[in-house]
Amino acid sequence: MLLIVGLLSKSNVFPVEALAHFDAVLAQGGFKKEVRSVVKPGKQFSVTYEGPNTQKSHVEEMLRSVAKKYGITFTIDVEESVRFP
Repeated sequence: MLLIVGLLSKSNVFPVEALAHFDAVLAQGGFKKEVRSVVKPGKQFSVTYEGPNTQKSHVEEMLRSVAKKYGITFTIDVEESVRFP
């Protein structure tokens, strides 16, 4: 499954160290970072992870404490992962 996480800082500057923390938390859940994109420089990022089929609510619970710690709001979109030979 592909997990697309949108991260938006509540402050004027995005705490870049939060990105590594989000990656680490999701890695514990079996997700691997695929792509990180800047949506708005210094303010908003989009990160795509690939990992096991997991309920969206469980992923939200995993990320909630990290988001609160760094003052970040997040959105999660889930897509089916397709691999071609």
